[in-house]
Amino acid sequence: MEEQVTLETEKKKLGILPKIFIAITIVLILLACYMFLLEPKLLITREYAVVNESIPDSFNGFKIVQFSDIHFGRTTNEKEVQKVVQEINLQKPDLLVFTGDLFDSYINLSEDNVEFLKTELAKTTATIGKYAIFGDSDYLNISLYEEIMKEAGFTILTNQNIPIYYEGTTPIYLSGIPTISQGNQDLTKAFVKENDEKAYQILLMHEPVLFQEVKSKSQLVLAGHSLGGLIRIPFVGGVFKKENIGEYDQGMYTSGSSVMYVSNGIGTEDLSVRFLNIPSINLYRLYNY
Repeated sequence: MEEQVTLETEKKKLGILPKIFIAITIVLILLACYMFLLEPKLLITREYAVVNESIPDSFNGFKIVQFSDIHFGRTTNEKEVQKVVQEINLQKPDLLVFTGDLFDSYINLSEDNVEFLKTELAKTTATIGKYAIFGDSDYLNISLYEEIMKEAGFTILTNQNIPIYYEGTTPIYLSGIPTISQGNQDLTKAFVKENDEKAYQILLMHEPVLFQEVKSKSQLVLAGHSLGGLIRIPFVGGVFKKENIGEYDQGMYTSGSSVMYVSNGIGTEDLSVRFLNIPSINLYRLYNY
């Protein structure tokens, strides 16, 4: 009798194993579908308050929108770019900045792709202006990148520092340096100011690894490149870390009076997947109190 009960118990256990296997398989399939098909197509806006006493009174409430790392043609296609443009315009930025990597190294753009990017990015609006820098992938075709961005109304900053005025005569400065991969950065020229050396300084750069080198010259640094590590694990961070990221893979980092924000970008690179790392644009509001 006891042997019969034991055999029946073992049969029940064996009968449960296929169900567990099927359940695990279904979960893994759903997880893969989310990571490869759904999350890369989502979009959110991350909002930050940037507070520094050097910000002129006239810039209180000034809005900057940053977008980065589109890598067009991989997981970011026409529908996703249209969504990005709509989200940018919804924020009504005073200043719009793009921190590099419009292209993807594995994708060849057609003439239709190029015309679409020109037309769609031209729909973005900003009260003061639109600016961009070179990412490492943009050097795959420098002239095409320049053509697209300029026709879309963006000024490309290459080791330049320009004054920005808003509702007053006291400026803040906006500087842009190109990707570290080409070795043509000039960190002296990039921070030359016309007048007030103490004016609030914003820097656009692609790779965040340079933060320690530029922190003494800029109060606000906006970077990209990392894509947030594509897959993020709680308490660990990004899994797939690219070169020239250092310890800065996503979010806010501070050092002294300088703060850097690293965008997790829009697209994907090398691996067409995202997890716990929804594509985003960043909205910054400046305050001096």
